[in-house]
Amino acid sequence: MNTSASSMSSISQSDSRFRFVIAAFCFLLVLVNYLDRVVISFAIEPIESGLNIHDGAFGLLMSAFAIGTLATNGVSGFLLDRYGVKVVWSGALFFWSLFMILQGFVQVFWMFIALRVLMGMGEGANFPAMNRALVDWVKPGELGRVTSLVLLGVPLALLLGGLILAPLIISIGWRASFITLGILGAILGVVFLVIYKQPPHERTPKSSKVEARDNVALRDIFLNPTLLATAWSFFAFGWVLFFGLTWLPGYLEQTFDMNLKSVGYFSTLPWALSLLLMPLAGWCSDWIMRRTGRMRSARVHLIWICQLVAVIFFIPVMFVSTATSAVAFVSIAIGFSMAPNSPYYSICADLFPGRTGVATGFIVTFFSLSGIVCPTITGWLAEGEGGFTMAFAALCLVVGSAAIGMLVFARDEIPARDGVTEAS
Repeated sequence: MNTSASSMSSISQSDSRFRFVIAAFCFLLVLVNYLDRVVISFAIEPIESGLNIHDGAFGLLMSAFAIGTLATNGVSGFLLDRYGVKVVWSGALFFWSLFMILQGFVQVFWMFIALRVLMGMGEGANFPAMNRALVDWVKPGELGRVTSLVLLGVPLALLLGGLILAPLIISIGWRASFITLGILGAILGVVFLVIYKQPPHERTPKSSKVEARDNVALRDIFLNPTLLATAWSFFAFGWVLFFGLTWLPGYLEQTFDMNLKSVGYFSTLPWALSLLLMPLAGWCSDWIMRRTGRMRSARVHLIWICQLVAVIFFIPVMFVSTATSAVAFVSIAIGFSMAPNSPYYSICADLFPGRTGVATGFIVTFFSLSGIVCPTITGWLAEGEGGFTMAFAALCLVVGSAAIGMLVFARDEIPARDGVTEAS
C-alpha cells in the first residue's frame, strides 16, 4: 500500500514538471501558428505583383484562410476529445505545414486560394488542441494564468511580424519565406510527436462521476446559455482582433495621412499593451477563482468589464482629430479587449472538463466567423460617407452587446470535480 502511494507520488511529481514542457510547447505552436497567419499581410505587394492580381483578389486570399478554419474548428474539438491531443494536433501540424510550403510554389491564383483554405483547415485545430492539452496537464488552480502566458504567442507574433517577417521577405522573397515557415512547423510537428505523452488522468480508471461528466450530450453543450454567451463574446473579441489585423494600418494611413513607416510603428502599440494586460488578467482570474470558487466572479465578470472598458475607449476614436489621440484610445481599447483572452478558454474547461475540445471548438468557430464578417463589414462601412466613424460604431455595438450578454446570461455552472467533496 505504501509502495503504491510512493509510486503515485513519484509519477505525480514527474507529471507536474512535464506540464511546463507542455505549456512551453503550446506557446511555441501558437507563436508559429500566428506567424503563418500574418506573413501574408507583409507580402501583399510581392504576391500581387507575382500573381498579377489586385486588392480585391487579395482580399479573397485573406477570407479563404478564415473559411478553412471555420470549417474545422468544431470538428477538431470532437476529434481531440475522442482521439487525444497527440494524434490530432500533430496531424494538424503536418497538414497545415504542408500547405504552407506548397504556397511557396503556387503559380495560379485560384490554386493559391485552395491552398489557403486547406491551410486554414489544418490551423483550425490549433486553439482547441492548445486548450485540451493545457486542461490535460495544468492544475485547475493555475490554468488561467498559464493559458494567458501561452496565448502571448498571438500578440508577440504580431509584434515580431514587422521585425522578422518583413526583413525575411525582403531578403529571400515571399515564396522562400512561406517555405521556411512551413518547414519550421513540420519540424515542430516531429518534435511534438516525439515528446508529447499521455496525460496522467488517462492512465487511471475513471470513476462513474467522471464518466458521466465526460459523456455530456452535444446538444447540452451547444445550447448551454453560458457557453452561448461566451461564444458571442468571443466573436466580439475576434472582431476587435481582426479589425486590428486588417484595418488598423489602413485607418491610420487614410484618416490621418500617416506614412507607412509611422503606421507600422503605431500599429504595434496595441499588441505591446496586450502583452502586459493578458498575463495580468490570467493571474487575476485564477486568484479570484481560488478565493471564491465561482466561475462568474473569476471569468465572466473579468470578460464583460474588460469589454466594457474597451467600448468606453473606442467611442472617443469616432470624434478625435489627431493621430496621437486616435492611437492612444485605440491602443488602450484593443489592449483591454485582448486582456481576458485566457478566461474564454478557462470557461470551456470549467463548464465541460471532459469535453473541453468540443466546447473550445464551438467558441473558436464564432471567433473564426468574425474573421470573415469583420473585415468585410468594416471595409464596406469605411467606404461610405461616414468613413471609419461608422466602422467604429459597428465595432462598439458588437462589443457592447457581447458585454451585456455575458453579464445577463453567463452563470455559475461548474460541475463538481473528483476529490472536491472528499477534500471538503
